[in-house]
Amino acid sequence: MVVKLNSDVIRQILLSLVDSDPKTDEYKTYALSYLYPCLFVNREWCGIAIPILWQQPFSFDHIRGAKAIISYSRFLSFQQRQYLVDNGININLLLQNDSKSQYEEEEEDNNHLNRGNVMSLEFITNSSNSSSSSSSSSSSSLSYHSKFNYPRYLRRLYYENFFKSAEFICKYLADELSGDEYNEEDDYEDDPRDFSDQAKILVKSLLTLTQNQGARLNGLWFSPDSPYNDNDKYELLLNYGKLMEDVNSLDICCLFRKTALFSILARMCHQVKHLRIHMIWSRHYEEKHIDKTGQVIDELISAQKSLISFHLESCKAYTRIFFPLLGMHSESLKHIKFDQVDFRGCPDWAPISDCKNLELLEIIQCTNMEADMVKPLISNNSPGKNFEVKYIKINHSCRELEEWVKRVNGFRSIELPIDIQRLDEASGSNNNRTKRNIE
Repeated sequence: MVVKLNSDVIRQILLSLVDSDPKTDEYKTYALSYLYPCLFVNREWCGIAIPILWQQPFSFDHIRGAKAIISYSRFLSFQQRQYLVDNGININLLLQNDSKSQYEEEEEDNNHLNRGNVMSLEFITNSSNSSSSSSSSSSSSLSYHSKFNYPRYLRRLYYENFFKSAEFICKYLADELSGDEYNEEDDYEDDPRDFSDQAKILVKSLLTLTQNQGARLNGLWFSPDSPYNDNDKYELLLNYGKLMEDVNSLDICCLFRKTALFSILARMCHQVKHLRIHMIWSRHYEEKHIDKTGQVIDELISAQKSLISFHLESCKAYTRIFFPLLGMHSESLKHIKFDQVDFRGCPDWAPISDCKNLELLEIIQCTNMEADMVKPLISNNSPGKNFEVKYIKINHSCRELEEWVKRVNGFRSIELPIDIQRLDEASGSNNNRTKRNIE
């Protein structure tokens, strides 16, 4: 007797292959290749694997992201394509040869499969009289027909990667029109021509497409890469309320601070459960611009209904603005993580102590923690039966905090590998890394 797995079980098997994060559903890009053989098991497995493969197509470099844009562009109507052409983006040049989608190309290069025994992928992209019920209604007006509605599957958007891919497409098309040959070794970022305006038009068209096809994001990643004022790049997101209304995971890199971005996200996203802010740095905690940034971060955090996890990483001087904000979610927070955070100038840790449902507190290689600062936390004699603390110290740590950690869940000392010890000694390092306390 052959046991048939139901679709939910198959989906869980495939998600385990890509090592998806249990909180955010984000999967590791290196693990995608594990799904390719699953495409050829049968139509059911293929129908479950394809949406997973297309949930975060812009988590790669700009060239691979550009291939995803080409696949998306096939779903644009004639009028939508003509709009792009009228604005100098002749997207038809990419589609006239009916080029294959990015995953079809990868399958042809996948030397882990026996090509003699592999089923053709035609049924993935060719039209079918029996289109899937989930996409038939939304695909009926499209100029391109597919059994799989790729734009509909978008769940996690790496915004800057998406934008870079759009700029790359615009550059490529400009070279095609001018007769210049494309060379993969050329770095498009060194190109003196500015394609940002065209990229915005293309991004808007594709975001409109995904929203209209029923895509609903659950994760957003931002990593601004320009010190200049490019707020209009983010303001266009204000037109995509339905696409962003269910976002529950938000990751913001602040290497280049964009205060307008925080305000925009505060208006668009109210369901964020998991918030990670990193690379937010300044020289001194009393600088005035820190309070201005704190106001827009306040807008974002106060706009959320119930944060479950908060992760602050690589932060200096800005740390103080976050503690009053954590108090807003003291009833819902279960996980707080500080990683390489400088606590100089911070208020006391009463907001952390007030988190009655906190299950995990991580303090990883943080500095300038003082006894008065941590006193409200370490004075809490009943942190909760499920509470756990993970602590890795660096340099001179706070003795009172260390003792509290030992009381909460024990102590063990781990020696670093001998080669790292010797490297420290040879360099004259005073980082005191030879022993780290991991609680």
